[in-house]
Amino acid sequence: MKCTGAEALLMALKEEGVEAIFGYPGGAVIDIFDAMVRQFRDVFKFILVRHEQAAVHAADGYARATGKPGVCLVTSGPGGTNTVTGLATAFMDSIPVVVFTGQVPTPLIGNDAFQEADIVGITRPCTKHNYLVASVDELAQTVKEAFYIATSGRPGPVLVDLPKDVLQSKMQFHYPKEVSIPTYKPVVKPHAPSLKRAADLLMRSHKPVVYAGGGVITAGAHEELRKLAEMMSLPVTMTLMGLGGFPGTHPLSLGMLGMHGTYRANMAVSHADLLLAVGARFDDRVTGKVEDFAPHAKIIHIDIDPTSIQKNIRVDVPIVGDAKEALSLLIEILAADRRQQRKDKRLQEWHAQLTVWRNEQRLRFDRTAAVIKPQYVIEKLYEMTCGNAIISTEVGQNQMWAAQYYLFDRPRTFLTSGGLGT
Repeated sequence: MKCTGAEALLMALKEEGVEAIFGYPGGAVIDIFDAMVRQFRDVFKFILVRHEQAAVHAADGYARATGKPGVCLVTSGPGGTNTVTGLATAFMDSIPVVVFTGQVPTPLIGNDAFQEADIVGITRPCTKHNYLVASVDELAQTVKEAFYIATSGRPGPVLVDLPKDVLQSKMQFHYPKEVSIPTYKPVVKPHAPSLKRAADLLMRSHKPVVYAGGGVITAGAHEELRKLAEMMSLPVTMTLMGLGGFPGTHPLSLGMLGMHGTYRANMAVSHADLLLAVGARFDDRVTGKVEDFAPHAKIIHIDIDPTSIQKNIRVDVPIVGDAKEALSLLIEILAADRRQQRKDKRLQEWHAQLTVWRNEQRLRFDRTAAVIKPQYVIEKLYEMTCGNAIISTEVGQNQMWAAQYYLFDRPRTFLTSGGLGT
């Protein structure tokens, strides 16, 4: 069917299953808003914000809570530049967000036109990929690619810049069913020999620890992680972004690791002879001095992003692939090995030591103070909500208290900025 670029964009978003769009209108994208009112009023819920940065943060929050890509629509110039902090936040935390920005008409690009900005150049360091749509005939394919890139491999934000004349031009709409990008082929299936080596190390280990990051939640691998931990009696510690990826109330949970983590988690990693990292990036708030981090441990690192492996920490067994699939295959390998039946005897001393650390120094605060402590408030919130609330925090002490005193049992219930600290 024949339609304008603005109409084609909205039809493409409908094809992608988009329900909510966060944004702020402006002249460069007014054709999209007109088309939305005329033809798509009942298709999309548009959430109007008061600043474009808030639009990206809202789309980011939507993606964290639902697992679906968040969508943002803003105008050209300052509308686009106002999205940078939100894009950097999503980029650091691997959140799938697709941002559509308006742009001056194609003939005016590079002429210092009103509200012109090189948003593609500006956002290149803080997006997974970005596009400038040069022709209306490229629009549908570009949108398809943008959503594919944002949600596949290690997720992240993608920006699509839309010149005003492209939105006003006519085209024959056809939305591609599949997308193939020769230069972008994320590795999903993990290397079988590496998984077998990892399984063998787990079988031989006497002091294992699982280190679970946000990649567990992103991959939907929380059930596989729980099954693996229970099958092998593996204690599990989590990053700030990984909270909820393993039940915080589980007997095998050590709580959060790192600078603001629990005593038992940090002691466990310091004394471990094997560390299985899943979807984690070994950031500085976890490792401290990298040369002193897990000094006695062989390290297995499962991650969908090959650039995250060997980046900060030397890894003995690198495994590139989807965390859910990797853990599923690892469970199969371990289940077929008779040695796993002897795990209780092999790990008896280790679990006894973990219990000592757990009792030796628990999280605590002064409960006799005349004023109500924030830690007490969060504890009570946890009790009153039975752990079923979705918690969102600012950055600072409130964030750390929430991470420490609210026990997250389910994924996508802790919405917080972990990388950029926004």
